[in-house]
Amino acid sequence: MSLQEMLGHYHAAPIQAQAGDFYVSPQGNDENDGSFERPFRTFARAQAAVREAKKDRELTVCVRAGEYFVKEVAFGPEDSGTPENRVVWRAYGDGDVVLNGGVALRAEDFHPIPDEIRERLHGDAREKTLCVDLKTYGLTKADWGELSPIGMFGSEDKYDNVCREPNCELFFDGERMTLSRYPNAGENLQLDDVADVGDCFEFPAQNYYTEWNDRRNHFGGRYIMDKATAKRVAGWKRLDGVWAYGRFHYDWADMSTPVQKFDTAHRTFFPAFVSRYGARKGGAYYFYNVLDELDAPGEWYLDRETGMLYFYPPRDLRGARVEMTITTKSVLHLKKAHDLTFEGFTFRGTRGDAVTIEGDRNVLRRFVISGVMGNGVVVNGRDNLVCEGEISHVGRGGIRLDGGDRETLTPGNNRADNNLIHDWAEVYRVYNVAVHLEGVGNICSHNEIYNAPHAAIFYYGNFDGQEHVVEYNEIYDVCKDSSDAGAIYSGQDWTRQGCVIRYNCLYNIGEGDNRPDGIYFDDMLSGQTAYGNLIVRAKKYGFLIGGGRDIHVYNNVIIDCGKAITYDDRGYDGLFHDGWARHAVVEGGCMWERLAASPYQTEIWKKHYPSLGRVSSDFSNPHDPNFAVNPANSHVHDNLIVDETGLVGRFDEGVRRYSTIENNFAYKSMQEAGFIADTYTLAPDAQAHKDMPAFTDLPLNQMGRY
Repeated sequence: MSLQEMLGHYHAAPIQAQAGDFYVSPQGNDENDGSFERPFRTFARAQAAVREAKKDRELTVCVRAGEYFVKEVAFGPEDSGTPENRVVWRAYGDGDVVLNGGVALRAEDFHPIPDEIRERLHGDAREKTLCVDLKTYGLTKADWGELSPIGMFGSEDKYDNVCREPNCELFFDGERMTLSRYPNAGENLQLDDVADVGDCFEFPAQNYYTEWNDRRNHFGGRYIMDKATAKRVAGWKRLDGVWAYGRFHYDWADMSTPVQKFDTAHRTFFPAFVSRYGARKGGAYYFYNVLDELDAPGEWYLDRETGMLYFYPPRDLRGARVEMTITTKSVLHLKKAHDLTFEGFTFRGTRGDAVTIEGDRNVLRRFVISGVMGNGVVVNGRDNLVCEGEISHVGRGGIRLDGGDRETLTPGNNRADNNLIHDWAEVYRVYNVAVHLEGVGNICSHNEIYNAPHAAIFYYGNFDGQEHVVEYNEIYDVCKDSSDAGAIYSGQDWTRQGCVIRYNCLYNIGEGDNRPDGIYFDDMLSGQTAYGNLIVRAKKYGFLIGGGRDIHVYNNVIIDCGKAITYDDRGYDGLFHDGWARHAVVEGGCMWERLAASPYQTEIWKKHYPSLGRVSSDFSNPHDPNFAVNPANSHVHDNLIVDETGLVGRFDEGVRRYSTIENNFAYKSMQEAGFIADTYTLAPDAQAHKDMPAFTDLPLNQMGRY
């Protein structure tokens, strides 16, 4: 039996029609009274009616099926309900209700391309590429905008006069189309060499230029193409407007840059923006926004001066849905609004985030988000709930929750629950996740998460993420294009304490040559607890614990991973053996800066985190277990491991010196451990139960969506 079969499948019941106080319909009229027979046409008119109504009971606005093209539907304090009497906006139940921030392009408006364009294309693209004039829809340059950088580690903020608005995009039947590129999607080029890394922040590795942040308009560098690529580029009719996207040094650090100049005779191109971490021979990249390379189904190119869009459709345009994202605002935006519920809506068509919630006690339920450049849902406030939705084909991440007070450790209690999130990070491919927790005391539970290039769940922000709970999630087929990553990840702080990772099912983490981890406590992250998790086939480590303190990992099942558990002592090794993490832990290092910036010596923090309250910064006594650099007070025990080597994992010198590693058992097969055949459930008389009497069975039937 597969894990998916074991965890079961979730099926949402259709939304049932119910009576409302006011109604909205695409066929309505704002002069109407908002009744079922005489509905309003716009959200704005219905909002005005709600504001005028008495809120001595719950009010419901029912929105009839159809598509509503909007730039932004905004709600403020005046639109709010109360904790006792909420205001509910819901799909009526007669079909899909779509809030669309884009524009639909009609098949009849596409025409054959002119001869001068046809001559620049290759193969079938010459006859199959079509064009449409966006001005036909009343659009102007202000609507489609300039081309902006993509990538999470770009250096564009160090340059003057760079457009930062998110890019417009093209979708075909809900699928993101590809801005014309070389080579085609799924392939990359490799730098043949690097003649000049440019004015980068780090080069070589761990060698930092601290003055970099104070300078601007850095020299971008000079990169060498291979012979075949240089020959291909030399055949392009125009070289202006070409961009390069790459992970020029690290596989986790992507960026993009205009190409300032090509010198094909010397196989050279000059990036306008420097790669923050330098570049190396073999670094992966591709060129895009190249009209001459519009040669594959699904590729497109926009002449941003004329508004002419060229498109090689993947299928017949007739009967297809072709859309361009236009607005840069959230389609639904709650601005300091509270006690509102939105149920049953579909959101798409924005270059920004689909839904932004700023306020308290709001609910977003039974929603669909697809075809946006930004995130699905961004929440900042307290006691908000995002549940039972589906998010897919977004350029960034799924759900971001932020709220709570770090000084007082007051929880935000925002929750992402029972959602399906897949195929995200399609544009910003690293460090954009399905669920991102910031602030204090927020919850990610019962979500099904799959198919992405990088991590699934992050829980950290500006070094303030703590007391979060990540539980009962099903996560698979993630980190497919990453190695230095974990499906569930946080790191780089001694003070981000109190987070609990429990009862999650993770499997098939990593793909091809990429070797990521299941659960990754990076760079001395401390004060974490993980128990009851099932981790199957994480290519590198089931758990990677990166030298932190006060870590409690127990009662997990780890099967067929590269190694089950690795707990290194990177900070300890850096300080005492001149290891690579030395820069972070020497006096004045970033870990000490973050400790000093936290309120860890206040009474409320000492009560919550007594071990943290005792940490020492006394470099004259560095072997004191309380000296913050030492990986002390951790307990790794009663973990069940199945590995053909029969090994539990690796625990470095400092870990064994200052922490307790005990009673973990590794078995060479599922049968030896005592699992019931073709399941992940232990038999009552399993050898694992005999070896670990304290081990408790995992609640597999509660993991995933319900």
